[in-house]
Amino acid sequence: MSAFNQRIQPLRELMKAKGLDAFVLRRNPNLAWAIAGRAHVPTTIDMACFDLIITHDSATAVTNVVEAPRLIAEEFPSEVSVQTIKWSDGRDPLLPTGSKVGSDQPGGDRVDLGVEVEIIRASLIESDLARFKEICVDAAVALGNAMKQVESTDREIDVAGLITHSLWQADLEIAFLGVAGEERVHKFRHPLPTDAVVGNRVSASICAKRKGLIASVTRIVTFGSVTDQMVSDYTSIFKVEAALLDATVVGKPFSDPINAAIAAYPANGFDADEWTKHHQGGPTGFLPRDWPANQGSARLIAPNQPIAWNPTGKGWKAEDTIVATDSGVKMLTIDPDWPAFEVNGRTRAFLLQK
Repeated sequence: MSAFNQRIQPLRELMKAKGLDAFVLRRNPNLAWAIAGRAHVPTTIDMACFDLIITHDSATAVTNVVEAPRLIAEEFPSEVSVQTIKWSDGRDPLLPTGSKVGSDQPGGDRVDLGVEVEIIRASLIESDLARFKEICVDAAVALGNAMKQVESTDREIDVAGLITHSLWQADLEIAFLGVAGEERVHKFRHPLPTDAVVGNRVSASICAKRKGLIASVTRIVTFGSVTDQMVSDYTSIFKVEAALLDATVVGKPFSDPINAAIAAYPANGFDADEWTKHHQGGPTGFLPRDWPANQGSARLIAPNQPIAWNPTGKGWKAEDTIVATDSGVKMLTIDPDWPAFEVNGRTRAFLLQK
C-alpha cells in the first residue's frame, strides 16, 4: 500500500463506520498530513490552497489554475486527481455536502469529524516518522549553527536573521520564531524578536516546518561566566521536563505528564504556581501544537505520536521534540555538536557558553 493510502485508510474506515459516501478535508494541517506536502501559500491564513475530496476509492483535489501546476508537479502524490477552477471562482460549489459527507470542520451540512481526523493523524506512519526524524535533526542542527554565530552586541532581530538564514538553507520553513535577550527573557514566554540588544544571554525557540511536519526546539547561549546558580536553575527546569517525559506513556492520558509537571515545579525550587504562567506543550506534528495539554486532557497518547513539551521558569526553558512509542519516549531534535549534559539518564541540551 502506498504511503498516501496508508494515511487515508483509517479515514476510509471511519467513513464506513459512519455510513459516509465522501469526506472533505479542508484544514491546513490535515491536508499537509494527507499529501505529505505543503498545503499553504501565505502562512498567515487558515485556508489552504486546495480542498481534498476522499471517497472509498478515489481522492480528488479542488484547486485553482494558479496553484494546480505547482501542486501537481511538486506536492500531490500520484493517487490524487485534480479538478481545476478559475482563480476568480470559489471552491465551495464543487465540494459535496449533506449528511452523507464528513469533514474536518463544520459547514455545508456535513458531519463534523475534526477531532476524529486529529486522532487519526496523531500516529505517524513509518515513512512519515522516518521523514520527521530527519526534519528534527536538521532543525536542531540549523538552530545550533545559527546560535553559534550570535554575538552579545547583536539585536534580537539580528539573531532572528541568522536563524532564518540557517533554517532556509536546510530547507526548513518558519512556523514560529522567538528570540529573547537578557532583558526580555525573564519577562515574556513567547518573545517575538525586537531591536533590543541581547547582552549576556539569548534564548531562541523555533517551530521549523518541512512538507507540513514541524519540529520544535529551544537553545540558549550565554556570554561570560556561567555561575553555579545559573547551572542549578537550568538543571531544575530540565528536571521538570524529565517529569513530563517520564509520564509520557502510550495509552495514558495527556493529563498524566501535566500533573507530573505540576508536582515537579515546587519539588525543584520553583513557585508552586509556576506551571500556570505558560502552557507546558502538547501534541505536535502538523501544527506547532495541536493543543496545549492540561489537567483535563483525557485524550490518550498515541503510538508514534510527536509531542513537544516546553516547561519554563526563572528565565529558562527546556524544549525539544519527541515521539512517543510503545518502547518509550524517543528524543528527535538531536544536535551532536551542541553542548550536552545528563538529566535523569537522558542526554539533554546544555547552555552554549561564549
